[in-house]
Amino acid sequence: MVERSACRLLKLRSVCFIAMPISVRGNETYILLSGMTLTTPISLGSGIELLPAVCKHLNPEDLRGMTKNYFEYAVALLVIPLVRSQFRITGDSTRQLATKAWNSQWDCLLLGAMFDLDILWNLQSDVPAEKISSETELIIINWHLSGIVARNEHTLTPEDSQWLRDNYQSARVLVKERGFQTAVHALAAFHWHPTPTIRLALIWSGIEALFGVDSEVVFRVSLYTARFLCPGDTSERSKLFATVKRLYKQRSAAVHGSKIKGDVSLAVQEPADLLRRLVKRCAEMRALPTVDSLAP
Repeated sequence: MVERSACRLLKLRSVCFIAMPISVRGNETYILLSGMTLTTPISLGSGIELLPAVCKHLNPEDLRGMTKNYFEYAVALLVIPLVRSQFRITGDSTRQLATKAWNSQWDCLLLGAMFDLDILWNLQSDVPAEKISSETELIIINWHLSGIVARNEHTLTPEDSQWLRDNYQSARVLVKERGFQTAVHALAAFHWHPTPTIRLALIWSGIEALFGVDSEVVFRVSLYTARFLCPGDTSERSKLFATVKRLYKQRSAAVHGSKIKGDVSLAVQEPADLLRRLVKRCAEMRALPTVDSLAP
């Protein structure tokens, strides 16, 4: 039995992505990924495993026979050489499998947000990457190529892998929270925009979303961030409070039309690193910041 599904047919985690065609049969499928490499498998949750992948055995003629038209061929030709990892997704039924495969987009965003990289999920296969052949059902599931040449791929270190094993499950649970969703989206996608001002606006929208601040924004965001990230170190907390105030004022000047002073790339990267610390801290704490406990 083969089931084809788009986002409107599936039970999702609150936010809808652009419709992605999913085709599944049996009890497993594979989403091919670029942007991240690893050496050992990592379980990311029930029915989803992150695995190494390689497609070096495929050549242009192989791909031409496996795609339906020139558009699919062009995407496959561009993406296949960049595949370095894959999700192995399993389910008890075709519908459950399709739902898990579609929701794996969130895992791409989460991984990208946490490790400062672009993970693209353009292709689905019914067999592992190393076994793809002319008999394989290879499907284009994401036509968006944003970030495909933006940055270098990232190899997971042993420390990265252990962090995922210890904390990734809680991050997946937190994706149900709208504030965490916004933070992850902002962090995973801000660098796709060429304008520094837009990048800053996106990053800070993610930071603000985690705290739900709507008044005295500069003071409260600075205070809550410092207390959340440095709960037991008064000296570091004071330094971070001052840093966040400086960064937020820089953001405010930029989005209201003022020229960004100094190193533009640093002006964007500093708040992005701050948001990444916040997202990872949430995963480690198994919860979003509780404003009541952070207020004076």
